[in-house]
Amino acid sequence: MPGDAGAMLDWPASLRARLLEADPEAGLQPAHLRWRQALTTPQTLHVFALDCSASMASGALARAKGLVLQWMRWAYLQRMPVALLCFGAGQVHWRLPPGRAPRWNAALIEPLGGGGGTPLALAVHQAWELLARRAQQQGQPACLWLLSDFRSPDVLALEQQRGPQGLSQVLVDCESPAARPQFAGAQRLVRAWPDAVGLVLPE
Repeated sequence: MPGDAGAMLDWPASLRARLLEADPEAGLQPAHLRWRQALTTPQTLHVFALDCSASMASGALARAKGLVLQWMRWAYLQRMPVALLCFGAGQVHWRLPPGRAPRWNAALIEPLGGGGGTPLALAVHQAWELLARRAQQQGQPACLWLLSDFRSPDVLALEQQRGPQGLSQVLVDCESPAARPQFAGAQRLVRAWPDAVGLVLPE
C-alpha cells in the first residue's frame, strides 16, 4: 500500500496500533503504520491545538512545538488541510485558519511563547465548534491533535462532554513524568472520550 500512488498514511489508526503494544513506552515503529486509499471525498482536516500556558514553558512547549512542526511538514507533503490553534494566558488564538498546510511553518511556530493560565475548555470548545461546522457544511472529516499538560480544572467538566460525532482526537500528554501521576489530566480525558487516543510527548 505505501507504494500505491493513492495511498495515504492513516495517523489515527497508526497511533492506535502503537498503543496496543505491551510496552507502553514503545515508540512509533514502521510496523505500526497503517495506510488507506485516498478517495475523492474531502480530505481529513487536522487541527493542532497547542497549549502555550506558563506551565508548559519549562521545556514541554519547545518539544511540543517541534512535534507540531514535524506534523505540519507531513501534512504539507500529503497535501492535507490543517489549522493551528494556540491557547494560554486565558485566551485562544487561531494562528492558522483551516487550509492547505503551508510549505514553511517555522516562522509561525518557533516564536510562540508561554505564559498565563490554561483555557483548556475554551480551546476545546472552539475547536469542536469549528469542526462540527465544517462537517455540517462540507462533510469534511477531521482529527483534533490536542497538545497540553492538561493542568487545568477544566478537565473535570470536559470529562462530562463529548466532541462532534465522528471526530478523531489525539491527546498528547506534555506533562513531566514526575508530575504525571499527580495531575493525570490527559489519562482522565482519554478514558472519558471514546473517540480519543493518548500519546506521551517524547523527552
